[in-house]
Amino acid sequence: MPSKTKKQARTMAAAAHDPKFAKKVGIPGKVAKEFNDADTGTKKLSQAMKKSSKKAAKKSSKKRR
Repeated sequence: MPSKTKKQARTMAAAAHDPKFAKKVGIPGKVAKEFNDADTGTKKLSQAMKKSSKKAAKKSSKKRR
């Protein structure tokens, strides 16, 4: 089952790759891996990562001033 939102895609990817994070948020690792595998063909995760990297760039440029 693919993720419904970009936020869900990021969360499932993080949970699939980090067992400590999966336990912290209460998502079974197996479920997170299934979601992550289903998201592989979609653009939700890549779009979410582009958006988050733009936000990070804005924040770092503001700190430099």
